[in-house]
Amino acid sequence: MEESFTISEFCAAEKISRAFFYKLQSQGKAPRTYPVGSNRRISREAYISWRAAREAEAA
Repeated sequence: MEESFTISEFCAAEKISRAFFYKLQSQGKAPRTYPVGSNRRISREAYISWRAAREAEAA
């Protein structure tokens, strides 16, 4: 089974606030999420892709 993260877990790992996550989401720069019941999850693949995109922006 592929590991996934809640939005809170993702924010904690990246040391960002949930407010900043939602700001990124409104800008189209947050990782893809998918629903699990009433929650949203971020797959490991989406996390890795998100990080690569942010690193590419910084280069």
